[in-house]
Amino acid sequence: MERNIGDPGEILNNSVATRAVNIEPDMRKVRRLDIYHRSYRKLLQGWGLTGVALLAAGVGLWYFQHQIWGGIVIALSLPVLFIAARLPQTLKGDAYRSGLLIPGIITSLSPLTLLCLTDARTSSFDDDEEEEDETAETTAAGPVFWGVKQVVIEHLTMQPERLGEQVPCVSLFGETNEGGDFYLNFEPRPLAWGTDDARLIEQARQAIDNEEWLLLPVVAAAYAASEKNENEIAYFDAALRPVRLPKPATEAEAAAQ
Repeated sequence: MERNIGDPGEILNNSVATRAVNIEPDMRKVRRLDIYHRSYRKLLQGWGLTGVALLAAGVGLWYFQHQIWGGIVIALSLPVLFIAARLPQTLKGDAYRSGLLIPGIITSLSPLTLLCLTDARTSSFDDDEEEEDETAETTAAGPVFWGVKQVVIEHLTMQPERLGEQVPCVSLFGETNEGGDFYLNFEPRPLAWGTDDARLIEQARQAIDNEEWLLLPVVAAAYAASEKNENEIAYFDAALRPVRLPKPATEAEAAAQ
């Protein structure tokens, strides 16, 4: 089935983006500009070399009649090699094919900085519960709805590097909170990192709801003063009220429980 810009993406990591770009990215450009791609490539090199070195050391120990130590080192190499074997999946440009299409704006020129907005809820989130909470409590913040993240980039390309410029982005998502209600991390990438087609970038910009573009300046003004998690994500409820996240229990508190 042919998928157009703004249509749902293909299944990726057991989930489907409700709005994707559905293009074949220019992988030469992705390798040159995508900061996440470069990071995962370095991880692949590090984990791969470490796994091979451990495996070789284990085989060497086994060969020289140190079977116990050789077996231990070989066993240690297996999970490292398993992780290294999975990392190439992150280097295929899937974000540009099937990642979620989200809005971003330039908020700083030195350094060049994007602020990106996404619906941070997982598919398991109960919308009915959210509506009940919002009607019952109007002064305190409700459940997490929006996630906002700031990304410093080196180059944008294809679009003017000016304050307030609307930059369509694609994103992959990481782990969720303990209850599985919202994501703790997402990785926004300017679509311009994956294509030189200005017409396609403009179509992607138009495919994003105008309401989301209008929300960006509002959350951009609140982002600096908002509480953020370890991945520098600030959360807001549906009414754009900052959401305070529960602090992890200390060892003493956990022991007391």
